[in-house]
Amino acid sequence: MYDLTDLPLDFHPTRQLLSAIKARAFYFETQPNGYSTWQLETAIRQAKLKTDAEPPIFEQIVAFTYRFTGEQVWIARIYGSLFWLLGGIFLFMLVRDLVSFEGALVSTAYYLLFPYTVVASRSFQPDPLMVALTISFLWMLSSWTRSPTWTKTILAGLLGGVAIYIKFSAAFFVIGGALGLVLSRYTLRELFRNA
Repeated sequence: MYDLTDLPLDFHPTRQLLSAIKARAFYFETQPNGYSTWQLETAIRQAKLKTDAEPPIFEQIVAFTYRFTGEQVWIARIYGSLFWLLGGIFLFMLVRDLVSFEGALVSTAYYLLFPYTVVASRSFQPDPLMVALTISFLWMLSSWTRSPTWTKTILAGLLGGVAIYIKFSAAFFVIGGALGLVLSRYTLRELFRNA
């Protein structure tokens, strides 16, 4: 929560400001009180001029929160940090299942306290949400490899799919992690025979 209310200029400022512009436009589309018509129209027009690199899910979550808090850009930092912490919980469970409790503590501490990740987890970008979903996918898939059920299959598929939907670069981690986990338990022939 350090420097929570500072402008998002500390880490990839162009990308963070783009997200802030989009969140403002989504918020202004709800016609909040206290803004003139020209301000609302200008904000919405500015956001539509910018291209979408990925679906604006994170921006919509922040804009929804603006309805209750007013336009406070620091709200995105709280969401980013919460998503990152959620990813830490799933990372702990994944490594505990794969290695040991001690290994899970070390890897989670590294994930949460590495200086780059501390800064990156506070950014107004879809990355913290993508990372949390990717780690939760890997945890669910690891659980599936130990005891395969249709519920775990569907949940893993949904988590991996949503992670890729949030930001396409997650596809490399989802596909690579899935291949690594599944091929560590099954041969290719067994895998193709298993519905």
